[in-house]
Amino acid sequence: MSKRPQYSFTKAIERKLNGFKSYLQQLGNDPNTIRQKSNYAGYFLTWLESEHLRPQETRYNDLLNFIDYCKLEGNSKKHINSKLRSIRNYYEYLKKQNPDIINPALNLHLKGIKQKLPSQLISFSRLEDLYQSFETVTDRDKRNKVILGLLIYQGLTTEELHQLEVNHLELKKGKIHIPGNRRRKGRTLTLKPFQILDLYEYEIKIRPKLLQQETDQLIISMEGNRQLKNSLHHLFCRIRKTHPEIQNPKQIRASVITYWLKDHNLRQVQYMAGHKYVSSTERYQLNNLDKLQDKLEKYHPLNQTKSEY
Repeated sequence: MSKRPQYSFTKAIERKLNGFKSYLQQLGNDPNTIRQKSNYAGYFLTWLESEHLRPQETRYNDLLNFIDYCKLEGNSKKHINSKLRSIRNYYEYLKKQNPDIINPALNLHLKGIKQKLPSQLISFSRLEDLYQSFETVTDRDKRNKVILGLLIYQGLTTEELHQLEVNHLELKKGKIHIPGNRRRKGRTLTLKPFQILDLYEYEIKIRPKLLQQETDQLIISMEGNRQLKNSLHHLFCRIRKTHPEIQNPKQIRASVITYWLKDHNLRQVQYMAGHKYVSSTERYQLNNLDKLQDKLEKYHPLNQTKSEY
């Protein structure tokens, strides 16, 4: 009985690799190098399929999850870096066909992975102060307070704000469903009692006034369209006048997740945040942040004595 090859791929992936092999041959790679690089690229493409990701949609954080997968498979650091080099080569090949494609493996080496730390965290009491002091005179103000509530109490991303539809509200149950996407898992979260009242008024009275075209999208702009970029820009310009330390929705979300971890276990917060991987949630644990901050302070050149140079 013949031994199954270490790298075997579907016909669809083999077809994708054929062009890559020709590209490597044109660059002057020897047959063994071509075989290894195409095997590693195929391994990566197989993983992408299992995660329901397409190469053109893959980003830096996805590569970090791929690295975690390789570690679980028992790959050494050297082996993983070899795979990352092949992935970089594969994206260079793809860029020949589509110059706009992003190479997520560019400059990514295992020893050089930088763990992105949540920065400029805001205390939850300060976020609540912002919400409670936010005056609502106009319809715009009332809609913006609804947005602010969803950012502070449910930790939504701006992408998720766009994806919310009217039928995701369950006001009688005091719940809201956050739909999943390729990067985050869906979840159903509890609304605060005061949010229910604000959302009810927005849904019944304000949203119908704004509606210019038929759409199920829950949060819409004052012009009645689905794009919220300008709405969020104006909202945070107003916020910074009274709370200058609060800069953007990402900062609020990071602060909220960090706060959640004080009262809930890791898996609960993973669900609440919609994180696909628990490692994404672990980044927000304060004890981990403190350790990483200590390392930064210890090894930062400005904090070293002359004898350490």
